[in-house]
Amino acid sequence: MESNESPERSVFEQDATVAKWTADYYHPISLWLYDRAIADMLRIMDVEDGATVLDAGCGPGMHSVRVAMAGFRVCAIDFSETMLRSARRYVQDAGVQDAVEFHQKDLTQLDIPDAAFRYVFSWGVVIHIPEAEKALDELSRVIAPGGRLALYLTNKAGLDHRAKAFARFILRRPLVDLQHLPLGDLTWYEKRGGRLCVWQFDAAAVISYLEQKSFRLIKRRIGELSEVQLHMKGFLRRAILHINNLGYKCNVPPGVASGNLFIFEKNQPD
Repeated sequence: MESNESPERSVFEQDATVAKWTADYYHPISLWLYDRAIADMLRIMDVEDGATVLDAGCGPGMHSVRVAMAGFRVCAIDFSETMLRSARRYVQDAGVQDAVEFHQKDLTQLDIPDAAFRYVFSWGVVIHIPEAEKALDELSRVIAPGGRLALYLTNKAGLDHRAKAFARFILRRPLVDLQHLPLGDLTWYEKRGGRLCVWQFDAAAVISYLEQKSFRLIKRRIGELSEVQLHMKGFLRRAILHINNLGYKCNVPPGVASGNLFIFEKNQPD
């Protein structure tokens, strides 16, 4: 790791981060939800046969593999070489290496031509980008008119986040580094010698922001009902994960959920 690497980026270059996120988010019970959510996302995006899908912030490659196994080509990008290295291994192990290409790119300054892709998704990535507006601007720019953008984001209004905020108020333990911003609440955490930002997005603000970029929302649905499982172990964690699966299966209203999937379509020029 270069010595001048910012603390905001250093956390993503650590193998420990890949291992921690894999353990946190890819419990075997969670795979049921992700398998269905990615399949639903591709269906709602109406991805054409043989099309290339941009995975904007591929991380360890879990969803790139799902898209490739659904029969599409994938252009997987991430600014972290550590994440890309992990993703390459995962794609190789899954046997879909011929369908996935990797590039190291920063979502806030993409060296990709305008309107280069018709299908773009970014799953749980923008929530860790301090300059979220820049990332949304760049994602909007590289999508062709008539193309579709899928974003998996945290939901500020979710029951999880409301309960945590209430508990902090009662216990008089406010978040130390919390910023109230136009797109939602941004909090910084110290993680393994680096700094990690986490957004809780205001859904209406995100929708309005992208409408100004000539997008219209075509679908919003529940992702994970709760992220409480991240703080639990054993039986309680498994129980919450099963509840998340049930919430997704029953298509619980997204307004109460911790995570939401948004799918937008870029308007055709007049």
